Amino acid sequence: MFKSEHDMRRAGTWDESKQTQTDTICPYCGVGCTLELRVQDNRIVKVTSPLDHEVTRGHLCIKGRFGWRFVQNRGPRDGT
Repeated sequence: MFKSEHDMRRAGTWDESKQTQTDTICPYCGVGCTLELRVQDNRIVKVTSPLDHEVTRGHLCIKGRFGWRFVQNRGPRDGT
């Protein structure tokens, strides 16, 4: 289970009925793995790959599975 999912379930905020799924392509290398982004409250909460994808068969490398966090990280430009 993803840490984000675990933490949200523990806090009682995980709600799949409020989540949307967006399919995209991983930006990290030239393989072109399909990513399924699960979004809740305008934040990515989980990333998977479809089981029937002929390249990944549901598996992602470490960058594909966890690299999405950079999208939500705040940096020095926003004062945090």
